[in-house]
Amino acid sequence: MLLIGLSFLAVDFRSYALGSEKLPVEFTMERMLGSRSSEFICQLLDNTAEAEFFEIESLNGKIVLRGNSQPAIGYALNYYLTNYCHCQVSRAGINLGLPAALPEVNPAVHKETPFKYRYFYNYCTYNYAKSFWSWDQWEKEIDWLILHGINMPLAVLGTEAVWQNTLRHFNIPDEAIARFIPGPAYTAWWLMGNLEGWGGPVSQPWIDQQRDLQKKVIARMRELGMTPVFQGFYGMVPDTLRTMFPAARISYGGLWAGDEEGFRRPAFLDPSDPLFAEMASVYYAELHRLYGKTGFYGGDPFHEGGNTKDINIIKSASLIQKSMLDANPDAIWALQGWWDNPTDELLRGVIREKTLVLDLYAEGNPQWERRKGFEGIPWVWCSLLNFGGKVGMYSRIDQLAGEPARALASEYGSNLKGIGMMMEGDLTNPVNYELVFDAAWSRQPVNLDLWIPGFVTSRYGPAAKPAIDAWNIIRQTALNCPRAQEGTSESIFCARGDTGVNKAWRWGFIYRYYEPEKLQEALKLLLSCAGELGAKDTYQYDVTDICRQVISNYAYDVYGEMMTAFKQGNAPEFNRKSAAFLQLMDDQDRLLSTRKEFLLGAWLEASKSNATNDAERALFEQNARTLITVWGNQGVAGELHEYANREWAGMVGGLYINRWKAFIEVTKQRLQGMEVPLPDYYAMEAEWVRKTDVYPNQPSGDPVAVANELFIKYFNSK
Repeated sequence: MLLIGLSFLAVDFRSYALGSEKLPVEFTMERMLGSRSSEFICQLLDNTAEAEFFEIESLNGKIVLRGNSQPAIGYALNYYLTNYCHCQVSRAGINLGLPAALPEVNPAVHKETPFKYRYFYNYCTYNYAKSFWSWDQWEKEIDWLILHGINMPLAVLGTEAVWQNTLRHFNIPDEAIARFIPGPAYTAWWLMGNLEGWGGPVSQPWIDQQRDLQKKVIARMRELGMTPVFQGFYGMVPDTLRTMFPAARISYGGLWAGDEEGFRRPAFLDPSDPLFAEMASVYYAELHRLYGKTGFYGGDPFHEGGNTKDINIIKSASLIQKSMLDANPDAIWALQGWWDNPTDELLRGVIREKTLVLDLYAEGNPQWERRKGFEGIPWVWCSLLNFGGKVGMYSRIDQLAGEPARALASEYGSNLKGIGMMMEGDLTNPVNYELVFDAAWSRQPVNLDLWIPGFVTSRYGPAAKPAIDAWNIIRQTALNCPRAQEGTSESIFCARGDTGVNKAWRWGFIYRYYEPEKLQEALKLLLSCAGELGAKDTYQYDVTDICRQVISNYAYDVYGEMMTAFKQGNAPEFNRKSAAFLQLMDDQDRLLSTRKEFLLGAWLEASKSNATNDAERALFEQNARTLITVWGNQGVAGELHEYANREWAGMVGGLYINRWKAFIEVTKQRLQGMEVPLPDYYAMEAEWVRKTDVYPNQPSGDPVAVANELFIKYFNSK
């Protein structure tokens, strides 16, 4: 292993490092560790080794981090911080209290990863979590990515500018382009071919803003040795092209998320039509002119259905990939493995070594085994875990710990090239992210009996035994869902009121796969450590989240008692239980208001800050409000309302409690013998979407004190 010459590094990274010979990953260290970063030395080694690796050793009073890639060095820093300094930089909460003297590494550590690619992001993550992000947020995000060794992030910001330039080349009027590009909260489903235009139109300054943001994001990713995944051209075109190019074979895309009133999909341009190759060539030329070339391009022509009538799937796949390779001979087509996509028929049309299948939901509904490793096509084991950005404690932790290693050791392991996470929302359940990207550096299953205590110690510093005991309970309960379900079980608070509620969105569920009393015991144990750990950011987040979950679980029981009283015609008991239920909602809202991660106001304020003029601020706030409630128009709401529900301060104590109050009033009238229909929930929600009332965007109150107060109030005698 040879050190790469510093003169090479100075040239290679001078545009970023302003003439410094530092590696970009060292600037990440400075942003995270401040002056303490001077106690580390980073060395980028010859990258000709077959696998990525890192080394850590103590040398002359410094901690030396070596690796044959910058993501490997980034993970080496994470490994050292976690295992030697008892620190953690997580998706929710940061513990970076370094010891006064950095612990020595003896013996030296050497690890390598069997996974060439460490993938991150779902298209939906860009909306359920990051619709309105600024560069300040992205800079911190990319630092987190490199710290976790991620080298293949999806990067689809600024695709609006690519499409705008492409369509202008074909003389498509600007007003037609404006009807095609959606609002900022809906770009994922536009890029996946589910809708066009909804939530727009956006302004030219906003398109330019997103273009410039993408340039900064991918420049930083590339400097750190990551290879971003761009959006490819796969035949999605504006529906208006069907009339503008009547001679071309352009198919009506059909509807999505609703029968007669769903979203109209974009049209599909048959790859065998001459216009396809011409438009693809322009698209890639514009993409590369703005953002340069990359190694991976996404784009799924028949994601979640779509009109395939008269389309030769095999030939289409071949031509889609050909256009990609004509534009960039080094391109690899990254396809999402979701439902039955990519179909066997589509995969028969691709060049295997130029294709990568992302098995999107491998912890719940893995395709790799039943589809025989995609018949030799390289693939990536991915975890989905979060649907819609919903809040709730959830994992299939045993699968995360063991399934990547099992897949690697299987008969299909030879073409398993990566591990990744494709969550729809990514700011909950930080334990899942730490586990998956630790699993990326081993061929063996993660031993959770050892890993959980280590996780707790890194999360809180030298942890009190009750904290470890608490997390062992959490591991066996909320984090150990025994069945494949689409993310967390929902909170009763987030549902529309009715008799017999068992879900919040149409295909959701309120399913408790563990004894709620056990999670109460975990909360009690964790709260007993407040004197020692109470000032830590990570501890405060966890106490808030676990208490939130415990209250949600308990509220479902109170709701059941309320409904029993109703069925028995016992009005006094119904009044007592319904009052108790509403009090729980008030208390939950107060608890959630203590942490920034659970604030509706922060989401709404970000939406307005992302806009470029007053009219756009109003539009973007409607985007933000719509996505997390009715999702779209009234037709779509029948299918998707509450798909992205949020157990947040401002939601629980605002729209949600008002819906429940309306239901309780109806039920009281029914107890008096009146025939009264349920409230018009859609009307209530649509009115809320149109409002501009302001919610707090900064936390208030002491999260540990509030959690302790509520535990004593509701559970101390249990």
